[in-house]
Amino acid sequence: MLRAQVRRFVETEIKPMALAWEEQGYVPREVLRRMGSLGFLGIRYPARYGGSEMDTLASVVLAEELGRSTFTGVSYTVLDHTDMASVHVFKSGSEAQKDKWMPRIISGEVITAVAVTEPDAGSDVKGIRTFARRDGDSYVIDGTKMFITNGVYGDLYCVAAKTDRAGPPSPAALPFHLAGWPTIACSNARLLLVEGRASSLNPR
Repeated sequence: MLRAQVRRFVETEIKPMALAWEEQGYVPREVLRRMGSLGFLGIRYPARYGGSEMDTLASVVLAEELGRSTFTGVSYTVLDHTDMASVHVFKSGSEAQKDKWMPRIISGEVITAVAVTEPDAGSDVKGIRTFARRDGDSYVIDGTKMFITNGVYGDLYCVAAKTDRAGPPSPAALPFHLAGWPTIACSNARLLLVEGRASSLNPR
């Protein structure tokens, strides 16, 4: 049933418009909210947040059917949100954070992005240099990130950063910090357009 639903959505609502989205540089929010209303953005999340409580295979089905559109920008936008970024909120967020963000993530009201890749480390989290310094009840994050899918139009960012400069070079030492507009500030950002996936704009 899920496969048929996603395939129908791809055929009727993605394929006819995807080229225009590539040209404008993003997938329209109303499309993502429509996907949320159909349950596509919360496939494996608990019902208490509005999720469908399916299994990993359901996520594979979603990815396969989105791939049929042949526009990877759409696939990147959706799958980064569902399987790369929002998972950090769900797995590592406090109960208060999950109650605040997960229903809006699953509905498509809030779009997430994950910031890991750096110029000198690539996506090797052991080598990242971005540092998060405690400042009262918040963190000040200092570093350089690139290739952030959904980075231009996202609402909530999961940023991989070290909190101890002297700590071991281990993924265990790299918490993901939540940063949402307008609390996040970026400088020296520029866009990287990749042919075939321009609708998932990447700031660099």
